[in-house]
Formats: sequence, structure tokens, C-alpha cells
Amino acid sequence: MSRKHRILLVNPPIHDFAAYNFWLRPYGLLTVAGQLRGQAECLFFDYLDRLKCDPQSSDEWGRGPFSCERLCNPAPLKDIPRYFRRFGHPRSGFQEYLRRHGPLDYALVQTVMTYWYPGVAEVIEDVRHACPGTGIVLGGNYATLCTEHARRLGADLVVAGSDLQPLWQLLGVTPDLDQPALWEVYELVHVGALRLSDGCPFRCSYCSVPKVYAGFRPRPLGRALGELEFLVECGAENVAFYDDALLCDAEKVLVRMA
Repeated sequence: MSRKHRILLVNPPIHDFAAYNFWLRPYGLLTVAGQLRGQAECLFFDYLDRLKCDPQSSDEWGRGPFSCERLCNPAPLKDIPRYFRRFGHPRSGFQEYLRRHGPLDYALVQTVMTYWYPGVAEVIEDVRHACPGTGIVLGGNYATLCTEHARRLGADLVVAGSDLQPLWQLLGVTPDLDQPALWEVYELVHVGALRLSDGCPFRCSYCSVPKVYAGFRPRPLGRALGELEFLVECGAENVAFYDDALLCDAEKVLVRMA
């Protein structure tokens, strides 16, 4: 039997003027990892996991500030009279984690806002330095919306859109699409996320969702209920809906969860 891949899951730090944890979790990354459950050894580093360091800093709903450090404003933003910051755990902590847990076969890195790419670049640079043989894969919104820009950061594979077949081919696995997200990688879950549907039926000119998902598609009710039950088993006390159109066709989607 072939050896299971050692795969590091990374949720990068944020470079921005402001950031606050309103139930922010790397749901896409954890969903992909869940489909690999039992087929790979998954490690996890979440730069934005506040509860691991300071579980008492949250309000009753699981929200709270990220640790941060001030940075120089990037050149295009130098005239904006606000402090630019890096939000998340110190970079040195990730570098030490790589030294302790390498070597790795692959690193899967979640991307979200397009202008948060400096945090993604930071992750790639550190993985390349500590574990040069690791295959690095980017996925998520930035990878989809700015694919060519993302490729210039130096990853081995940039997955654009929701078709993950290139990833499965790279890993040489057949995913189990019925598995819930890999919430058990957290020592403390407390706050979880859930989607009842993918996409949105509208095509607003200012919105990126139509570029990420092809139309609106409700998820099977049994899958959503199963994932909610699993979150509770993992210790989640607060669960945020990550739907882009939560109230669309509510009688057939949201109301059925009641």
C-alpha cells in the first residue's frame, strides 16, 4: 500500500487596514480537506485562529479582535491616513512549525480577498525555504478572480473556480464528496461555519460570486444536517451561515433546517 501524503493546510495572515473576527473560518479549505479524510495525513496551521492563543478574548458569540502588527503602507496606499497592519499569528511561529513538522508532500493554501495576496506570498516564501520539495496549491476567491496574478506568486498549482479535478489529479486520489469539513483539525472549534447552498441566482455587476460559482445550487439537506451535527460534536457553540444567498428559495433550503 502506498504511503499517505502529508498535506499541510494553511489559512494565511491578512494584510489590510482593518480586520475583525466575525466568525471567520477557512471553510473552503476545510471542506476540501474533509473530502481527503482517511486518504491523507492532514496538518493544519491557521494564522487567524484566535482561540488557540486567547480563548477568553471572545464575546459571547465567539467574535473578537485578531492580534496584529503595524506595517508600512504599500506604495499605492501610501496617501491613505490609516495604519496598515498584518493580522494573525507571528510569521516566526509558522516558520518554527515548518521546521518541526517537515518534510511535507503538499501545502494547500486558502485565498480569500484579492488584495490579501501579500499574506499568501508570505506563506509560499516560508514553505519554499523550509520545505523546498513541497508542492504548493492555491485555491479560493483570489486564485479564481486573479488567476494569472496568483500564478506569479510561485505556487505549483492554482485552482480557479470550484472544479477541483486538477487538485485530485495532482494528489492521485478519489475524493469522498459526502464527507463533512475537517473541523477536527482544530483543538478548540467553538465557532463553526456551514453552507446550505452554493452560488447566487443573480448576476450583480459589482459581485464576484457569479465568477466563482455557476449559478445557484442548494446542497442536499441530509449533508447540511450531518455537517451541523458534526460541528456540535466537535464543540461548536456558534455556527455562521456562509451562504451567498441564504434566503433564496428559503422554503426549500433554510426553512427545511428548522
